[in-house]
Amino acid sequence: MTSDALFTRLAPVLNVSDLAAERAFYEKLGLPVIYEGPEYPDFIAFGTDTVHFGIQQASAPNDPPSVLTWQIAVSDVDVAAERCRAAGLDFELEENAPAADWTYRRLLLRTPSGYRLALEGPTE
Repeated sequence: MTSDALFTRLAPVLNVSDLAAERAFYEKLGLPVIYEGPEYPDFIAFGTDTVHFGIQQASAPNDPPSVLTWQIAVSDVDVAAERCRAAGLDFELEENAPAADWTYRRLLLRTPSGYRLALEGPTE
């Protein structure tokens, strides 16, 4: 079996300091909750056809900004920026040109637990 056939989805789980605040943050972005149940009361999963991840209450203080930049690809940075504005989420627009034929933009946000979130658009 090839790796392509074996590995079907990346589904990270982020430790967070405030489960309710993190949930509200991702819901404001428009990501739907796909699991929340009594089996794992301190865990919430979000998912779409192409994005799947969970958040869980951290059992001890952690330092998320130093260990992870959480990057999610978006099909349209301008639409993502408008969604953030409408939801009252602060962001910074970053424009990148790493090569002559490769430019892209991304939005940089901070989640309530301090994770750095990048919403990266397609090559322009």
